[in-house]
Amino acid sequence: MPPLTIRTYKTTLSSFLFISALMTLSLSGCASTPDKKGEHIHVAPVAQMFRPAQEALHRGDYDRAIRQFENLQTEYPYGPYSEQSQLDTAYAYYRSGDSKAATAAASAFIKAHPANPHVVYAYYLKALAEYEGIEGPEYTPTPDYEALNTFTYLAKTFPKTPYAISARLHIAKIIDILGQRNLNICKFYYIRDAYVASANRCSRVITDYQLSPARQEALYYLTKSYLHLDLNQQARTTAAILHANYPQGRFTKRLRSLWEQAPKASTAAAAG
Repeated sequence: MPPLTIRTYKTTLSSFLFISALMTLSLSGCASTPDKKGEHIHVAPVAQMFRPAQEALHRGDYDRAIRQFENLQTEYPYGPYSEQSQLDTAYAYYRSGDSKAATAAASAFIKAHPANPHVVYAYYLKALAEYEGIEGPEYTPTPDYEALNTFTYLAKTFPKTPYAISARLHIAKIIDILGQRNLNICKFYYIRDAYVASANRCSRVITDYQLSPARQEALYYLTKSYLHLDLNQQARTTAAILHANYPQGRFTKRLRSLWEQAPKASTAAAAG
């Protein structure tokens, strides 16, 4: 799924590259590594390895950028250039559409560099990549919960960053999806006369996903499930909550119509 809003990467990347450049001026010398025979093989200076990878990234040649960034990390596993290349690798995977690899790369950066001043960007990339794996309310919710957890952590841990704004927007969208998914399950049970299971799922929508648009319909089906279970007091309470929150709502009007048509002696008939 496409993210609701994405922090412009170019601005963030440029500022980080500037900081990295200041920190790595002393690392531009050549290096050498021993081959299997113990002889030393000349390795290009780290800056010379980083530059073409960065250029490939900027022109959208993500496969080439990934290969070159990973080669740099092999030759120079430590230092600011290596850390920057790890972030860039995660971004390149994300832009190339490989959300699983992007998630893995961002997670590796977070684990290796938890104190890095730009670790919030790694969390953001990880969350975006997880969000890309969400297919909708009809599919497995695992990616939904993974993205929700990462976005929530980001918003709480880094509340004053621009990424937190986008995280909260994504959280709202994920809540909508999860609320609809649980409502679908509620209705699945309801039409099969499994009213206890239906009530449990509707209750989950109402309590766990209060801001989801699915909440109104969940209250409606919860009321009807209670009526089928002869839990008339609970049904009346739930109906009152539905009316108080959505006085002109479509499901409020539908329930009111059914309730008015039902004989007082047999309220359960309104649940038909």
